[in-house]
Amino acid sequence: MIKGVKTKYISVIIIVLVLFYIGFQVFQISYNPIKTISAEKETVYESITEDAVTIRDEDVIVSPKSGTMVYDVKDGTRVEKGGVIANVFSSDAEAKSYSQLTNVEKQIAYYEEIISQTTAGNNSLEVIDTTIEGSINDYIRSLASGKLDLAQEQGELLADNINNRKITIGESIDVNSILNELYAKRKNLQGNITKKTAVVSEQAGYFVSTSDNAQVDADYEKATELSVSNIQSILKKSQSKADKNAVGKIVKSFDWYIACAVDNKSVTQLKEGTEVNVNFPQSDVGELPAKVAAINADAEKANKVALILKLGNMDESIAKIRSGKVEIRFNKYEGIKIPNDALRAVTVKDEESGEERTVKCVYVLSGNIVKLKLVDIIYTGEDFVIAKSNTTQTGYVRLYDQIIIKGEDLSDGKIVKYQPAN
Repeated sequence: MIKGVKTKYISVIIIVLVLFYIGFQVFQISYNPIKTISAEKETVYESITEDAVTIRDEDVIVSPKSGTMVYDVKDGTRVEKGGVIANVFSSDAEAKSYSQLTNVEKQIAYYEEIISQTTAGNNSLEVIDTTIEGSINDYIRSLASGKLDLAQEQGELLADNINNRKITIGESIDVNSILNELYAKRKNLQGNITKKTAVVSEQAGYFVSTSDNAQVDADYEKATELSVSNIQSILKKSQSKADKNAVGKIVKSFDWYIACAVDNKSVTQLKEGTEVNVNFPQSDVGELPAKVAAINADAEKANKVALILKLGNMDESIAKIRSGKVEIRFNKYEGIKIPNDALRAVTVKDEESGEERTVKCVYVLSGNIVKLKLVDIIYTGEDFVIAKSNTTQTGYVRLYDQIIIKGEDLSDGKIVKYQPAN
């Protein structure tokens, strides 16, 4: 009996030892004492982010009559002097009929154009297919960038182009019947509209459908003279709506300004004429080029200055920007981004002079060998640096090197047993 118990205990001990050995082997295989990142090229900027307001050469358009308004042009559209911007109706029902009538007129023009081209034999299948392909790409890009209104328009255009192709290849689409229905619908809608009052632009320029009380203080001709106090006042007024009968405004000049109050220490590298780039985080406009037009000190705001930038771009998206956060980028650095944790300070001796100096380096993993490489730093951020990526000097970190960001007992030439955990 005792012998059987001893045999049982010995068996358990052997099993435990075997399991321990297997676990140790698995640990050795899976344990990665070194962690690396690939040296990739990145771009960073020195920048300022502040609340800003746009200053444009603009006139507010006021409706001559109260009522329900329907716009005839979109934001950012170039209008001529005397051009109709909107129509005002005495009831919502008439305004709705007018909107439907506008859509019907577009459909009529589309199908009449198809008949005209088909009769003249001008419909090229190759051209139509190219147009459809372009419409698909435009539609996808608009969806991807979040421009849903534009995507809807392009979706409708795509459907029209597909119908055009069907007609061209002889598919059964009775265009004349469609037109007759549209003609009847147009006549009915016209009968629902008794009177409309046109809102006309007195100036040529770009139309913007929004307006606010900031126009009173935002004098375009004196934009470069604005103080910190002026800008702060304009920012507050830009949040309030203008006259309830205001239809919008006409921007008369292609050039415009951005004004913001910034910390005076943040503009030490800027001066009048400095070229910068601006980005609007709350908009899909993207990065725009600008130039410093003025930097105005303010006696009442000793730690602040008024930074005025001049721009020369205009489109639908830009026209909608009035106020909000703006990122001003004034220095661009492109190179390898290295976290501070990967940096090492190493003392080296100059071969010619014999003088010692401290340099920044990183350890990289080449195969299973650790190598120490110098870092040519061009920009220092909060928790990272940017190093030159195009250096031709030997011994410096280069693109796609495997930079070690975690490891123990590292030294130049050390051979590591296990592959890194990236």
